[in-house]
Amino acid sequence: MALSNIEKHYNKHPEDLRLQRRHGMVEFQTTMYHLHRFLEPGFKLLDIGAGTGRYTSALMAEGYEVKAVELVRHNIDVFLKREPTANVVQGDARHMPFVSTGSADLTLLLGPLYHLIGDEEKLKALNEAKRVTKPGGLIFVAYLMNEYSILSYCFDEDRIGGLLDRGAVDSNFHIQAQPDELYDYVRTDDIDRLDNMAGLERVTIFSPDGASDYMRTRLNRMSDETFLRFVEYQKVISERPDLIGAGSHVVDVVRVP
Repeated sequence: MALSNIEKHYNKHPEDLRLQRRHGMVEFQTTMYHLHRFLEPGFKLLDIGAGTGRYTSALMAEGYEVKAVELVRHNIDVFLKREPTANVVQGDARHMPFVSTGSADLTLLLGPLYHLIGDEEKLKALNEAKRVTKPGGLIFVAYLMNEYSILSYCFDEDRIGGLLDRGAVDSNFHIQAQPDELYDYVRTDDIDRLDNMAGLERVTIFSPDGASDYMRTRLNRMSDETFLRFVEYQKVISERPDLIGAGSHVVDVVRVP
């Protein structure tokens, strides 16, 4: 897709605000919970597709050395205004010659694959993340899930008939994103295939948000105490295989051989 489409999207829909709303807070806190399972003192971290730096900032505050890579200039400007000492470089997840091979103990790839259409483009980013991560190191890879979009956009907004008629959704109800579109959507078997093609070994896979994107209004109405319990609930159930593919995102934690 045209990079200007990504820039227009993030100029209009600030990523900084999304992770501060309650549905975004569930995603952020659950992802940080799983990161803390694997982080070790002295780790050097790489945040590819860092957005406005919410994860980078949190990890810097914990004392980690983090290098951030972000495509969208507006996101970098927001990031540096809040975190002026951050090490952030403008760049494309598919080609990062400015990042040394095997330089990261743990790599975050929490946004780029949303916008890379098809296996070939996703594999470019996966292979580049694999290159810059040390052997034995981990990559946290985020995906957008097919079923959330099918339910919340195609059915809930009564668009499914037209999308099926023109082939934008196939007979198995899998969205068929076109190269000029903003998002691509996957199922867990698609993620399995990409791992195999990239030669990456899964350590775990989890849903960072679960039902929260379906429950935005209800989350906002919850008392603070109930919301904190909802976050704990999501952490507890986040790796359940019967629920992983139903949320809006999945994070695949893979090891570099």
